[in-house]
Parts: sequence; C-alpha cells; structure tokens
Amino acid sequence: MFPPPWLLAALTASQAPLPVLAEQVPWASSVPWAKLNDSVDGRLVRGIPFARACFSGVGAGVEGSAGSELCAEVQRDYLNHVALQDSFGTYINTQWETCAATDEKCLLDFTDVTNPKAFEAPKICSQGSIPEYGVNVSSAQDVVEAFKFSKEHGVPLVVKNTGHDYNGRSGGPGTLAIWVHSLRGIVHDPEFRPTGCPATTATHNAVTIGAGITFEDLVNYGDENGLFFPVGGCISVGAAGGYPQGGGHGMLSNVYGLGADRMLEIEVVTPRGDHLIANECQNTDIFWAMRGGGGGTFGVALKITTKAYTTTVVNSVFATVDNKIPGNLYKFFKFFIDHALDYAKEGWGYYLYPSLPGVSLANTLLTPAEANASMTGLMNYLMNELEGSTWEMTVEPDYKTHYPKFVTRIPVPMGFAMTTTSRLIPVSSFEAEDKRVELAQAMTAIIEAAPVAIAFGVAPYMHGNKNETSVNPAWYDSLWHLAIANVWNYDADTAAVKKIYHDLSENMEPFRKLAPDSGAYMNEADVYEPNFEKSFWGDNYPRLLSIKEKYDPDHLLDCWQCVGWLGEKHSRYSCYIDIHEGEPKPAQWKRAWDEM
Repeated sequence: MFPPPWLLAALTASQAPLPVLAEQVPWASSVPWAKLNDSVDGRLVRGIPFARACFSGVGAGVEGSAGSELCAEVQRDYLNHVALQDSFGTYINTQWETCAATDEKCLLDFTDVTNPKAFEAPKICSQGSIPEYGVNVSSAQDVVEAFKFSKEHGVPLVVKNTGHDYNGRSGGPGTLAIWVHSLRGIVHDPEFRPTGCPATTATHNAVTIGAGITFEDLVNYGDENGLFFPVGGCISVGAAGGYPQGGGHGMLSNVYGLGADRMLEIEVVTPRGDHLIANECQNTDIFWAMRGGGGGTFGVALKITTKAYTTTVVNSVFATVDNKIPGNLYKFFKFFIDHALDYAKEGWGYYLYPSLPGVSLANTLLTPAEANASMTGLMNYLMNELEGSTWEMTVEPDYKTHYPKFVTRIPVPMGFAMTTTSRLIPVSSFEAEDKRVELAQAMTAIIEAAPVAIAFGVAPYMHGNKNETSVNPAWYDSLWHLAIANVWNYDADTAAVKKIYHDLSENMEPFRKLAPDSGAYMNEADVYEPNFEKSFWGDNYPRLLSIKEKYDPDHLLDCWQCVGWLGEKHSRYSCYIDIHEGEPKPAQWKRAWDEM
C-alpha cells in the first residue's frame, strides 16, 4: 500500500505557495521577460486569442489588432484544423480558450462565424485561459530556460503542442507555455536500435519524429515511403505529445497496441534541466513513466521514436442503422456486443457510433476472403433484420486511402467548445449474457442523455499487456473505450456550462457502476473524474508518483488531475467550475483539500 494520493497532495499543497501569474511579471519592458526573450533568441510569443481581430473591445492584457480584413481571415480559418494547430493563441476546441468560472472569452459563433452578435459591442475579447506567453521551442536549451524562469519567478508552466486538450492541461490563466509545435522532422530507420543498447538488443522498423509532427504528417510520410502508422482518429493531433504519453488509441490498436506501446525512445528535457535520452536501456524509469503517465508531467518530449509498419491492404467496413424504426438501436447494439469478443480475436478494430448510429471497422490481419467471411453474420443481420440499414465493405490498398473513408469519415468536432467523459468497458462485460444485455441497455439509454457517443473498439486486446508501459492495466483487459460528449456555443454562460459538465459526468455513472474496477482514458476523460488516480493509472500510480518526485521535485509541471497534481486551489485552476458546489459530493469523490 502507499499513502493515499489525496493525503500526499494535501500535504504538498498546504506547504506550497500559490504561483505568481504571468501578468504579475510585466511584459516586454521588464528585465525578467526581456532576459527570457534573449535567452531563447527572441522566440517568446504572446498568447493572442484567435478571434481577437473581430473584436473592437478587449479585456485587460489582451494584445493584437482589430480590423475587417484580419477578421475575415479569422472567420475563414475558424474551423480549419491547420490554422488552429499552427496558432499559439487557440485550441482545437474552444472550452479552454475561455475562463468558464468567470465567463471571460473571445469566441465566434461556430454555426455562423460572421454572426456579429458574437463579437460586436458590448462583447469584448478576453484572455480567458489562453497562456499569456509562450516559448516557441526550437532546442532543448529553450525548454531549460523556461524551467529556469518558472522556478525563479514562480510563473506556472504548461506544455502546448497542437491544441488538442479536453481537460485544460495545456493552458491556464497567467501561464507561460512551452510550445513544442515547431519541432518538426521525420527520420526513418528500418533497423532502429535504442540509443545505448547492446548489439544483442532487438531492432525495429521505426521513425524518429519531432514533437510537432501530426497524424496527418505521419500518414502522408507513410504513403510516400511504403509505411503505415496506426494513428488515432483526428488528423491534426500531435503524434509525439500527450497522445502516446497518455496512452493513445486508434482504430487498429487492438492489434498494434496503444501509442505508448509503440514508443521505443524519447528525447526529453526534465524540470531539473536534464536533457536525456530515455529508452529500455537508459533512464528506464522516466521512459516507463512517459509511456502512459501523461503529457506535461514528467518532462518535455522533443522527439520520440515510434514503430513503423510496412504498407498493407486494409479490409474496411462502414454500416449504418435507421434508429427511427422502433427497436432497431437496441437490436443493433445487442448483436454487435454479442459478437464483439469474436471480432477482437479476429483483429478487427472499429468506431461504433451510437449517435449516428452505425459502425466503421478495419482489419489488416485477415485476407479479403477471411474478412468477408468474418463479417457475413453482421452484414446479413443488418440487411435482413434491421430495416433501413446500409452496408459498405471494401479492400483499401493502403492506410492512407482507408483513413479518410473510414476513420475520419465522421469528422472530429473543432472550433467550438466540447467536453467528454469516458469509461473502459472490460472483457467481462462481453462474456456473460446478463452482462451483454446490461451493456446494450445502457448503450441504448445513453443516446437520450448525450448528443455525442462513441464506443471505440480500440483496446489492445490482441496486442496484450507486455508490462512495458505505465498505461492503466485496465486498458489491456478491455474491449471498448466508451466516450460521450456534449458541445456548446459562444453564448453559453457559466451556469449553462456548469450544467453541461455536471450532467455529462452524471451520465457516465451507469457505466462506472457497470465497470467499477475498470478506469478511464485520461486524454478523453471526465474533467471531474472521480478517483482519477485509480481511474487513469490503477496500480501504476504509486510508482508514477515516485518518478514524478524524482524528476520534478519542485512541481514546475503541474496539470489538472495529472500525476502529483497539487490540487484545484492553485490559481492556474481558477477557471475551472466546481460542479458539485452546493450539493453533496459523490461518495467516491475526494479532493486534496477535503481532508485538510
């Protein structure tokens, strides 16, 4: 046993001074900022809200200019993932551009970006949770300088890449961001041996990629070089950042493992200022920790080396069900759940869309004939038993062709606020008839409560647990990662947003009860996940905590519900809403200060 995390956090938080906000260290003219800017060769940047140019009125500290031409450019790019990921002052989804607790924001109407009600007076553009400043990293020394500055002046740090962030870990009011998106480059090595390992160590087909490389970059590189990478479902996600460091799933991870499983080496700068190579032969503790322990926690990854695979054909399926016909939805879920274990054993991965409803599947292990035989039962059931269903099955020549047709066919939302909650659904829920009925009923009911729901058939069931990563072991005992979500627009106030967070968290309760010993995927988890230490990491948490203390003894890297988290009272978390304010907290809900 180990000291309860809430107790350790309470002891630490009670002794730690609240951090200084970036705005309390004056910009530009002050010696500290000027010195930092000089130390990083002029790459200190301001966090200017993406929609700033459309607002004539601004809040305190907001930089940038307004103008009709600039505003037109913003409106053109407001839903463009390339523009969003390349802009320091924005996120793919906007909930962490805002300060939900104070309703301070700088947003357009995503349903009509030209709607003047969003940006004309009396609306003003506020900084929200966007970092005040950032270091546009080009070298390890830039990261070292950011750590030194934070330690000397008490300005809280965050690590930002492409801006994919459902839980607010890469932003915060008054923060300095270590922005790694400019670290590019892909180098292929068909016989990669981890640095410093003996000649007897196995080699791997692999690529070394900069922290700023995205799934889109990898898919294109693979297409040009006869390779493929089993990446996740949103093309603009960073392939080397929080995705693999937090676990990282994709449609093919049943067979190829999670992103954390595929990592072979990490080049990392720690908060102590050490520039390390971490792999199975050196700095093995932080290597293990950064393969599932979460991004922005143990150090800043500059590069990672990840497995590559030779191009192969992909057996691909896309099917839909007419949910307007009574009973169709439950029948569809029940049939699929009844056969889900067989599908996993045959190497299928899939995204099951309850809110479509439908399913997209992929398989690289079976021959086309074997894949057809495997899917005959599902096809016959849909086409003969469920009126209004559609069926499409093809053999795609490579993963790049498969990807837009079957992975990103249902686009990932961007340009508006969205929050998620999730649960890993264990194999045991698919083994007994009563459990399968319970799961099918819960899946059918969730459609009434949440507008967005996806059952990702992406758990690494076939790959198995090689005991090499810090990912929650529950991942390897599951078949599904179930996620539900809700969205809101620019005009939702604090009360409305609080209700969305609260209700969505409550909507996951049936699945927490259905799988009480499972967990949740930290990158797509409930912002207010109960017992997050157990939920995200299970029995791995105590070791992760000891590694955190070793490499970041001053807690320069601290993020919401991350390993060693100092607690909600710190000023960087002032924009989070207390969704349980005024009501009894769930019995399992413990915070650092509940015992103080």
